[in-house]
Amino acid sequence: MGCPNRCVFCDQTSITGHEDGGISPQQVREQISEFLGLKVRNRGPVEVAFYGGNFLGLPTSYRESILDVAQGFVEGGAASGIRFSTRPDTVNEETLKSLASYTVRVVEVGAQSMDETVLSVSRRGHTAEDTEKAVEALKAHDLSTGIQIMPGLPGDTPESMFETGRRVAGMNPDFVRIYPTVVVKNTLLERWYNSGQFKPLALTEAIEITKRLFVLFQSRNISVIRMGLQTTGSLREPGAVVAGPFHPAFGHLVHSALFLDRAAKALQEEEPESKRITLSVHPHDVPKLKGLKGENIRQLVQRFRLEELHVLPDPALTRNALRVASVF
Repeated sequence: MGCPNRCVFCDQTSITGHEDGGISPQQVREQISEFLGLKVRNRGPVEVAFYGGNFLGLPTSYRESILDVAQGFVEGGAASGIRFSTRPDTVNEETLKSLASYTVRVVEVGAQSMDETVLSVSRRGHTAEDTEKAVEALKAHDLSTGIQIMPGLPGDTPESMFETGRRVAGMNPDFVRIYPTVVVKNTLLERWYNSGQFKPLALTEAIEITKRLFVLFQSRNISVIRMGLQTTGSLREPGAVVAGPFHPAFGHLVHSALFLDRAAKALQEEEPESKRITLSVHPHDVPKLKGLKGENIRQLVQRFRLEELHVLPDPALTRNALRVASVF
């Protein structure tokens, strides 16, 4: 909803799990109430989130009607704030001033790429400069700002993907989401894929590129709050994802790749005398170090010709830290 055109990769019904046609204020009220009615232990702050379209591109009266419902829950103490995603070319002084009476805390900008050729081929209908202006305006209004990018779009190259990362980092957003491009059914991208006009990233390529982008953002103290599309019910249906690096545990695969690099570097630098090694990490990091189905352990044993390699949880270690010890 609210989009002036349909991008080549987009089938929002599959991505969001909802049919087009909108949601009424009453349905918004019912969905929020249903969520709040769920019994959850130690529930943290609750935000009302509007995703899956171009929020600031919605007709003003309709947008305000659903914001009024959300604001009622905030004023009643059941929610702490409101957040939404929007296209960069709909962020301006007029649309931001219209939010003044609402407790909007976070706005996510769907940049997707900062390369003009990629934006044009993908039929985004906005420019990289639009994204820069949008982020600048959001910061001026003291709104927490996120940026969403999609490596592997038509026309992308390794250089353009990393340049997008560098330009996004240069805007210093509060956080980013990285969604490697997948081919979804009933999109123009599906037709291009079937005709051979478009080749998506392989899963291994997407993991490597996302890993490097993660490291870039981490070095600038920018949080990466999600990697890979969330697996909705629609995306789980057979044939919904036609091709591309879609994996229900994509983020875990990236974190595992990072831990593999970390462990390999530690083993190279310490040059342990023994071929029997223990690697200690924080308990929450054990699955990441081991990798999916123990793949990291297998690779490390093979690469360093180890006789044994054990992973031990150590609550005293900080997250992402790693300690190597020899066993004699």
